[in-house]
Amino acid sequence: MRPTVSLLMLATLTTAAPAAADERPAGETRDVVLLLDGGPLHLRFHIALKGRSLDAARSDYIERLIAALDADGDGKVSRKETAGSPLFNARRRFLDNPFLAELDGDRVLSRSDIEREVGRVGGETVSYRQETSAAENDLEVFKLLDADGSGSIEPTEMRLAASRIAELDTDRDETVGFDEFLPEPEPQLERGLVVVQTPEENRPTARFATVMRDAREPLLGRRLLRLYDRDRDGVLSLRETGWDAGRFRRVDANGDGRIDARELADPARLPVDLELSVDLADPDAAGESSQTTLAVLGGADGRQIPAPRPDLVRLQFGDIQVTFSVRHFDPVASAVENAMQTFNQIDLDANGYIDRTEIADRFRFERYLFEAIDADGDQKLFGEEMKNYVRARSEPAALSCQVNVYDTGQGFFQMLDPSGDGRISIRELRTIETLLASKAAADGILAPRDTGRHYHVEFVRGSYQLFGRGERMIAQGPTFIQRPSVGPIWFQRMDRNSDGDLTWNEFLGPREVFHALDADADGLIDYREAERADDL
Repeated sequence: MRPTVSLLMLATLTTAAPAAADERPAGETRDVVLLLDGGPLHLRFHIALKGRSLDAARSDYIERLIAALDADGDGKVSRKETAGSPLFNARRRFLDNPFLAELDGDRVLSRSDIEREVGRVGGETVSYRQETSAAENDLEVFKLLDADGSGSIEPTEMRLAASRIAELDTDRDETVGFDEFLPEPEPQLERGLVVVQTPEENRPTARFATVMRDAREPLLGRRLLRLYDRDRDGVLSLRETGWDAGRFRRVDANGDGRIDARELADPARLPVDLELSVDLADPDAAGESSQTTLAVLGGADGRQIPAPRPDLVRLQFGDIQVTFSVRHFDPVASAVENAMQTFNQIDLDANGYIDRTEIADRFRFERYLFEAIDADGDQKLFGEEMKNYVRARSEPAALSCQVNVYDTGQGFFQMLDPSGDGRISIRELRTIETLLASKAAADGILAPRDTGRHYHVEFVRGSYQLFGRGERMIAQGPTFIQRPSVGPIWFQRMDRNSDGDLTWNEFLGPREVFHALDADADGLIDYREAERADDL
C-alpha cells in the first residue's frame, strides 16, 4: 500500500550528541523527527547565521546592547538606563509611580535579566510553524487541468493544458503565478459597501507545528509507539515502522524482531535519515555569492533527486517528496518598510507625524504603542521615532530561525514549475504536456495518486511586524523563493518578470538584434545567450 503523510514535519530542534569541535559543522546541531504516516524519519540540521550559531549571534547582540545601555559607563545597567529602550518599555508607564519606584529602586539589571528580556522580544532561537492551505490551493491546479472533471488528466487534456494555463495570466506579465490559479475571493458586505479582501489580508496564518517533535522530547518515544502501533500490541513491527530491515535491526537492541518503548526511549539516537547544513545569511548581501547556504552532509542514501537550482534540496522518501530551501531577506529592513507604509496611511494630514487624534479609532495603538514609540514624550510620533522603535524590536527576532512547513498536496504546481520560482513561465508552458505525460500511468492517464505527496520546508530568519498579524507565514506559494538574478545587468533590467528569459515584449532593442541573440531561434533569450552578446 502506498505510504502517505499526515501533515509533516520538522521538529523542535535539539542539540545533537556531542562531537569533536573540529568535526562539528558550523552552527548549532539540531535533531528532528518527521512524523510521516509511513514511519518516522530522523533528520539532523546544523543551523548557522554567517557561519556562527544563533546563540552566539544573540550573545554578541546582548554584549552590544549592554554597552549601548550603560550610559554612565560604570559597567552596570540600571532601570533608569533602560527607560528609553523599546525593549524595556513595558515598565515605562510605571516610572512616575512613587510607590513602585520605592519598591524597585534603581535596581541594577544582571546579564540574565537582559537575556530574559531579549528572549521575550526575540522569541526562541528556533521556532516551527506549519500551514496546510497550499494543499487545498494545489487542488485548484488539478481542477484546471482536469477539464472534464473526471478525476484524472487524459492525453487530450494534457495537450490543452498549456493554453488553459496561459489564459490565467490576468496581470499580463507573461508568467502564471500560484495565486492566479485560485478563484476570485467573494466580496464581503460591510456597511453597505462591497469589500474584497486583498492578497495581504489572505496571506496564510502560521500556527505551531503539531507534527514537529523534538528528538529529545521526554515522551516522544511513547508518542511514536502510540502513533505507529497500528495493531495495538504494544510493540512496533518492521512493517509498522516503514523502515528497511537493516535500520530496524539497528534499533531492535535485543534482536527479538520487535521494537518496544525502551528501545524508543531516546529517539535522538535513531539512525539519521538526512543531515543538512543551513546558513541563514544572504551570501549576496555579504558579498560572498559563492557561499553555500544549504547542503546535504550525509544520510541521503540515494533519496536526493535533481533540483532545478543550487539553493534547493529535494529528496524522495517513498512516494513523498520533500523540498528544503533557505529564504534570504533582511528582516529588519522589511519590518521598517512595513511600519512606514502604515505610518503614512495613519498620517492623514501628511504633516510628517502622528498625533493622538489620528489614532483615535486604533485601540491598540492608543493604549500601548503611542507611548512606547514616543521617545521624547512630546505627544507626536515622527517617522524617525517609528523607525528606531521597529529596528530595536526587530534585531532580536532577526537572530532567530523560523522553520515553515508547507503541505503542498499532490505537487501539481511544483511539477509544472520545474525552475522552482513560484511561477510558470513561457519556457515552462512549452514543456507542460511532456511533463504531465511523464508522470502518467501506463494507460497514459494521470491521477492525483500518481504524483505522491509533496512538502516544502523553508528556513528563514525570524521577523517582527509592528502592524498586522505577526504569525503569518513568510512565503506565499509551493516553491516560496524567487529565482536568483542571472545574466548581464542589461539582461536583468529588461527581464521585468524575473523568469530568466527575455521575450520580444521585454526586449528594448531592434528586432534584428533580438533574433541575432536568440541563437536557438526559440523566441526567447536566456541568460546564456545574453552573456554571448559581446561575441556577436
